[in-house]
Amino acid sequence: MRKTLVFGMCLVSHAAYAVLRLPLYAEGADLRMSLEERAHAITDVIALLVSILAIIGILIGAAYFASGQGERGKSYVIGSIIGLVLAASAYGIAALIVRA
Repeated sequence: MRKTLVFGMCLVSHAAYAVLRLPLYAEGADLRMSLEERAHAITDVIALLVSILAIIGILIGAAYFASGQGERGKSYVIGSIIGLVLAASAYGIAALIVRA
């Protein structure tokens, strides 16, 4: 076991060590700033995904309208718009909390 561990450590190059970094707070930066940056990145990704799904839903609803299924298209469009409004509201609240 010890031999494989030492051998495995020898295989790791110095370039790989250069890629590995300590978290910012371990390098002397502020822990709060690091957590705020991560929270902001997470809310950005979630808002982007929900927005993309809402736009796809609106397009599907438009396709149903064009094919003559108005009620089904209407439910897709309304649901997508509600989802988009909720995502924007959640993003705004999260941005206020992270910045405060």
